[in-house]
Amino acid sequence: MTAVSTLAAAVAALALAQAPAPATAPTVFSVDAAGSTLSYGVVHKFHKVGAESREVEGRAALLPDGKVQVQVRAPVRSFKSGDSNRDAHMEEVLETSKYSYVTFKGLGQLTPPASFPAVTELALQGQLELHGRKRAENVPIKVEWTSPTQLRVKAAFNVSLDAYEIERPSLLFIKIEDACAIGVDVALKGEAAK
Repeated sequence: MTAVSTLAAAVAALALAQAPAPATAPTVFSVDAAGSTLSYGVVHKFHKVGAESREVEGRAALLPDGKVQVQVRAPVRSFKSGDSNRDAHMEEVLETSKYSYVTFKGLGQLTPPASFPAVTELALQGQLELHGRKRAENVPIKVEWTSPTQLRVKAAFNVSLDAYEIERPSLLFIKIEDACAIGVDVALKGEAAK
């Protein structure tokens, strides 16, 4: 081997040693609809009303830099309170023929735990689309990890019905309160993207 070829091999080896390692693929999670619910609750002076959807769709991607991207949605008509008349009125108020889905898209920072089971918490900054209106919402999230690819996400937060231009129903001439409690209990399953 000549001195020039030895030098070239040394430079190539040094360049390879200093090259950044290839980025790992993101882990992509999908909602397990069978084990997931979204819910809402509203309060009237005389009683509380809640409804739940089991038709949750969504995905989350955990990127190599620790960022997480989330999108979750459910058909508005899928929320059931146990009272079909009340649900039909809710569909009228939310104009489900024009605005079929409630959707949340968010971003956050998440470091997976080193061992399992484990619980981590984060805040997602995102956009909620409800009744055709889009508004920024900060959503505190609790992540219950069973394994690196099986987890459950839980959240509870309030939104303003007035902010989403939703006409608040009345009972005995008294409107329901402006705050609407949103509940999230979503199971996710994932695998490394290919």
